[in-house]
Amino acid sequence: MDHASTQVTAGIARLYRTLWANAEGKRRVLVGFLVLLFMAQAVRLAIPYFFGLAVNDLQQSGAQDVAGAARHVALAFGAVVLGWLLHGPGRVMERFLAVTVRERFADALYAKAASLPLAWHEARHTGEIATRMTKAVAALFGFSQHQFVYLQNAVSLIGPLAAIAMISWATGTAAVLGYAFIFILLLRFDRIMISLIRTENAAERHWQSALLDGLANIATVLSLRIPGPIRRTIAARYAQVSEPLRRNIVVNEGKWCVIDLLNNAIRTGLVVLYAWLAWRQGGVILLGTAVMVHQYSQQMGNVVGSMAGHWSDLVRFATDIGGADDVLNAPSRPTPTAPAVLKNWRHISVEQVTFDHGRRDRPTLDSIGLSIRRGERIALVGESGAGKSTLLKVLAGLYHPAKARIEVDGIACLGLSDLAAISTLVAQEAEIFHASLGFNLTLGRDVSMEAIQYACTLAGFDTVLDNLPLGFDTPIGERGLDLSGGQKQRLALARGLLAARDSSLLLFDEPTSALDPMTEARVTTAILEQHPHAAIIASIHRLHLLPRFDRVVLMADGKVVDDGPLEKLLERQKGLRDMWEKTPLPAEREAAG
Repeated sequence: MDHASTQVTAGIARLYRTLWANAEGKRRVLVGFLVLLFMAQAVRLAIPYFFGLAVNDLQQSGAQDVAGAARHVALAFGAVVLGWLLHGPGRVMERFLAVTVRERFADALYAKAASLPLAWHEARHTGEIATRMTKAVAALFGFSQHQFVYLQNAVSLIGPLAAIAMISWATGTAAVLGYAFIFILLLRFDRIMISLIRTENAAERHWQSALLDGLANIATVLSLRIPGPIRRTIAARYAQVSEPLRRNIVVNEGKWCVIDLLNNAIRTGLVVLYAWLAWRQGGVILLGTAVMVHQYSQQMGNVVGSMAGHWSDLVRFATDIGGADDVLNAPSRPTPTAPAVLKNWRHISVEQVTFDHGRRDRPTLDSIGLSIRRGERIALVGESGAGKSTLLKVLAGLYHPAKARIEVDGIACLGLSDLAAISTLVAQEAEIFHASLGFNLTLGRDVSMEAIQYACTLAGFDTVLDNLPLGFDTPIGERGLDLSGGQKQRLALARGLLAARDSSLLLFDEPTSALDPMTEARVTTAILEQHPHAAIIASIHRLHLLPRFDRVVLMADGKVVDDGPLEKLLERQKGLRDMWEKTPLPAEREAAG
């Protein structure tokens, strides 16, 4: 067996393992419907037998044994009815279980994706990840609800082969050899098709990524008047999907042509072989037995045709579920352990924090050290690319540094990921869900209305709510296009404050940069005042906010340049002093205190 065939076999085995794993708690249903479907198909094998006996009754006894022939015809019809009495309930059980398995697998895939490090997600296109996941879920669903086909094919192939062998050993041997040859040809054709399916899937993920970009960024597309170029880009990527698909169509039709010709040749040849052998042995050919051979060979021929079609589906299912390996096999981020020492911590010291995105010739964070006291307010300042956002994500446990040392109240901890249990990061990007305003605030958590209203007031979002007739039931469009930039930031800030209610380390990455200066000053002051027992570290873009912080950490090129009170840094750092003096609208500084 070649490498491609081995991969398909491994893929099919993987489909069965995944089906079994996701059928936990309902495995009796799985076994039950398999038994019912097997029994249904076994009963149906008797139909050609009873029909052949009816013909033999008429041939051997003439009109004298009409009753015997009628009895055998009735038994054949009874086998049809009994087959359906077994098959129908089995199919319902099978499809119900397939729905359950699909739900569980889809949930497990998202849970796994959500457990992966942020850096893993940033290195991949969301559209590509979603395509891999949806194709894998669809593959398992299709496989799960078509077990009756595979079982039916197996029984309908092995049963007739055994029946023909019992009628004539030589004819049965010829049938085995003939259909084994067809199966080998199937594997040869599918070796080509596997490669084409993988190429097609990769091209389709590439196309869907472009399509998602074109739709997700539609405001940019329309405002810059570039629907034409974007459309051409998407069309070009779709053309890459069509190329392997066209080749697959040609290979598939060639496969069907060869299999159909061989199938008909074998079916006719088996009847001729039986008749010739019977004639040689006794000169009498029983028509009923010949009919049995014909119908059993016809059953096998139908099975081979069905197998050819469903084998292609199996190959695609196995390939598609393998596409989710990029998600399933990726190492999850460490689970925060929340050591007991963090419960009532007073001082955290992190040293030698080193992190590299791998996008440039120097680390993004280079041996950074930072001291944090509970209740302290620390501002991070520096030019774009200085490493402020990266440092906040490392402290939040979203990035995992290559090197770091952490002590909590003088006690060494295992790693920075432990801080994730006590920290909450309110990111710079205001990500909006296509749902109601209330869902965008709670994200499905059970939160009291009092807590929601408090967070909205603190974030300055209450003034936005006052102008919305539907209040928290207001539908929010995809990406929040019906909200202004400042409104989206206030919404995201309120959401973050809700999530941070039990956090003792609050991290803010320029969460108010889209607000007007006066509103920004008011919101920042309120947040700092309402969290007296939490340490707050905030990346600051507008310098007029700095007097509200106990310390200022100046960063550049992934390093801490200086750290101390604002007055001291203004004395020591000429660059910061120049920026402070050039801060627009001096009234802002006066308003800031």
